[in-house]
Amino acid sequence: MTDYDGDLVRLLGDERASDAARARSRERDLRLSVLTDATLAGVLLDIAERREPVSVRTAFGRTLRGQVSVVAQDGILLETTVGTSYVRFDGIASFRGSGSRAIAEPSGARNPPRAGTLGALLSGIAPDRPRVAVAITGERALVTGELRAVGTDLLTLSVSGRPVYVALGQVSELTVLASG
Repeated sequence: MTDYDGDLVRLLGDERASDAARARSRERDLRLSVLTDATLAGVLLDIAERREPVSVRTAFGRTLRGQVSVVAQDGILLETTVGTSYVRFDGIASFRGSGSRAIAEPSGARNPPRAGTLGALLSGIAPDRPRVAVAITGERALVTGELRAVGTDLLTLSVSGRPVYVALGQVSELTVLASG
């Protein structure tokens, strides 16, 4: 005589175990996808949207503290106590949130919503002739002067009354110094 009830219970138990294993595997795959799809821009977008204070260590060796106000295609605008800093992604060595929220894993897998670049943003402020401090690849110190113009691939400064022409791609950070 066959124990149909016992066979049915075992079959249902096996099916539940298989379902649970598939669910764990699916959850692991999703978690792995989140971790491997994270981007610098995406994580910075998350921080900007939360208005979380951030500390940015630049490739130039400086530490900038403030709040990310814009994430562009190639960098960020960071509002600091000194002024607004424009920092290219390749000029960011590391960053960390200063807020109370603890994040163990990166989660940003998005692209910046702005189609603009830092060059385009800088060209918009150049007519105001702001005083700026610029970190330039190959220079040991910040170059301080008046921002005169920003073209497609060229930034023009006036330093001690003389023009200084900088390849825009060599500018890792530029801070508009607060007046006063």
